[in-house]
Amino acid sequence: MRTAYPVVVAIVMALCGPARAAHLSDYELSKLDNWADAIAVCDVTRFLLTDPDLEAEAIVVAGHGNSTTVLYKPLYAPPTNFFSEVMREAFANLRKAGQITDDGYSRARIKYAGRLIDAYRSAGLGEKHALADQMDLCYHLAAHTGVKLEMKR
Repeated sequence: MRTAYPVVVAIVMALCGPARAAHLSDYELSKLDNWADAIAVCDVTRFLLTDPDLEAEAIVVAGHGNSTTVLYKPLYAPPTNFFSEVMREAFANLRKAGQITDDGYSRARIKYAGRLIDAYRSAGLGEKHALADQMDLCYHLAAHTGVKLEMKR
């Protein structure tokens, strides 16, 4: 039986293969199953578009008016669980329509924040630029939920 152990280990390692690092493109909206996941990915995408220093223990971000909020490592989650006001409004509209729950969104936010932040750390410039395209799609989805988007001039 001792001689079979190295063979079994070799087979398992060959079948599993090397672990693959996640890419930002793994979290494209077209690959998601539900509204909770989509709103969570969109909200984290909006945060990542600020090009945050993910080595910082805390990041201070501007809020409404002259307020500021401190986001803490590792997930940099805001106290409201929303970085984007547009995504918060989309969530509220979807919740009213019975398409999303507080609990479902909270679980998705935690799940995708960690994964997207990890992928962002190793992302190349092209992947980071693709986040802007993803955010455009996020805004279209938000508008579909009834959010009125105002153009900033």
